[in-house]
Amino acid sequence: MRLTRRHLLAVGIAACMAPARAATAAMPTLFFAHGAPWLATDQARGAQLRELVARLPAPPRGIVAFTPHVRAEAITIAAHGRGQRSFPQRFLATIGDLDYRPPPADALAAEVRGLLLRGREDVADETHAAFNHTVWMGLIHMFPTAAIPVVEVAMPFVTPRRLFALGQALAGLRDSHVLIVASGALTHNLATIGIEQTPAWAQEFDHWTGDTLAAADLDSLLDWRHRAPAAAIAHPDDGGHFNVLMIALGAAVGSGSGSGARARALHLGFEMGAFSTRDYVLG
Repeated sequence: MRLTRRHLLAVGIAACMAPARAATAAMPTLFFAHGAPWLATDQARGAQLRELVARLPAPPRGIVAFTPHVRAEAITIAAHGRGQRSFPQRFLATIGDLDYRPPPADALAAEVRGLLLRGREDVADETHAAFNHTVWMGLIHMFPTAAIPVVEVAMPFVTPRRLFALGQALAGLRDSHVLIVASGALTHNLATIGIEQTPAWAQEFDHWTGDTLAAADLDSLLDWRHRAPAAAIAHPDDGGHFNVLMIALGAAVGSGSGSGARARALHLGFEMGAFSTRDYVLG
């Protein structure tokens, strides 16, 4: 599955020739690096995340979020609750009394469930506790009033291609101004926390991802374990922090027409040594 540069250029030209439709454009999808557990109070990253929101065509009516920190065999959906402080106790002092409690999102959860079932995804009847810190600590910068309903969907243990298809199943939400957000990290090796200099392998993997997305080479992205340089050291675990990007990408591409394949990279850099801070607006 490969989208040609000429096709993407044609889509871009068509978009420029129709400015009157900008207000009703489909919502893009977002991928952001959730980084350290103190993200909620990181003002530099907060400013970068607000820049992602500035790229949206309109305020979303709802948010559907994915994170590799919430996993399941069968998908579960959280539609109401407060932000969970699901990280080591020693980090609690860094965030003080911050709280994130969006309004109930049962109606949006029903939409999500219906689309996933229609896409033949295995959705469980039970829910999970909302919302993981890797979701709400980003949203508290992007939507600080917590006024927008949020649905957190558990990320299943499946292949990148299946995750891409999951995103495709939810693509229709973008047309009704629902924002699909994936929280992860393009590089994620916990053994490297605190190293002083970003290693070459982290830069190579990060640059490969950027170049491959820019080329709209979906086949290579979906087979990143075998095609990306230094994949084993960039993601020595099951690769969930990278694979969550496939959900956002699938939702952006949708049915495969290519109209949502444009990838805009922001905030290129690294923190804590080898953790990429690259964020993406997709679509």
